[in-house]
Amino acid sequence: MDNKTLTALNGVRVGHSTHLDKLTGCTVVLFDKPYQVAYKAYGGAVGAYGTEANKADKTNYGEDGIFIAGGSNTGLMSANEIMECLRHDQKGSRSGKDKQIFNPSVTGAIVYDQGMQVAPYDPAYGREAYENANSEPIASGNVGAGTGTSVGKFRWVESGTKTGAMKAGVGSARIDLGNGIIVVALSVVNALGNIILPNGEILAGNRDENTKFKSYEDLIDFVTQDRQNTTISVVGINVDLGSKLHLEKVAHIASHGQVRAINPVHTSSDGDTVFVFSTGELKNPFNDMLQYFQETDDSLYTQVDIIGHAAARAVQESIYDAVRSAETVEFEGAYKGIIPSAKDYQ
Repeated sequence: MDNKTLTALNGVRVGHSTHLDKLTGCTVVLFDKPYQVAYKAYGGAVGAYGTEANKADKTNYGEDGIFIAGGSNTGLMSANEIMECLRHDQKGSRSGKDKQIFNPSVTGAIVYDQGMQVAPYDPAYGREAYENANSEPIASGNVGAGTGTSVGKFRWVESGTKTGAMKAGVGSARIDLGNGIIVVALSVVNALGNIILPNGEILAGNRDENTKFKSYEDLIDFVTQDRQNTTISVVGINVDLGSKLHLEKVAHIASHGQVRAINPVHTSSDGDTVFVFSTGELKNPFNDMLQYFQETDDSLYTQVDIIGHAAARAVQESIYDAVRSAETVEFEGAYKGIIPSAKDYQ
């Protein structure tokens, strides 16, 4: 299992646009053919593109790709660059006399990264990410949409003048369920909250002048300038679950991975989002494993639950990978002039 990233799935390519000098970037997930995509969003600060069509009650059109961009709302302009690239490559539905009018479809979401304090976001980063897309294992850490992301921002230090955040980035994880079934997650982590390990310890979070970390539950006063955050997770599976309704259920359960790894999460200052897509290659793959699935009317729901909970685990592990792979960056507005990585913060 050399590839633990989304590109382990057939027909999937991923590209990063990374601008360390501007602490921002873009990540694009591209499909060789349109794939079914579902979407769930939590928290009060969601910024997304083309997601209405991905809801369970909407007609089941496929998507040609998913993007995640820094730059907050201006990052949504990346969609235009990505769409132009798709049209140039003759992707999307066709129309016109000679079927030479191409109409691609993409969806995506944005994070409010530290780059918003450095320079305006350039929509061309979407094109750059598209052109960098390949089927190799996806890099983690300070790359793509994770270039300028951080965690632990619910209270700033030095009387609210400096961010106490720590560095995060892009992370990936893969769960193999057997019988050829794989569940893979990519997360761009930019959380208000701390990153919590399964044993309850803080992996990375809000630094404190007096103790190692601040705890959200222990806050008496609240001094912060950082109200824009978001963790975006993209989950890919290779099982045909029959409808967007079932994919949406997987997205909902997958969000539990964010809940397990981040505290607090889904706040009014977060726009936490989960996309789920399926390559649809495997049909009823559980039937060869368990007789139960051949004998009951609710077999599909049980498959959804099993895959959903594997997705939650993959999302949780991808968040840890994003933090463990991150590198320290210098930042003028940060406590002690840096946003440290977990491996550098002792």
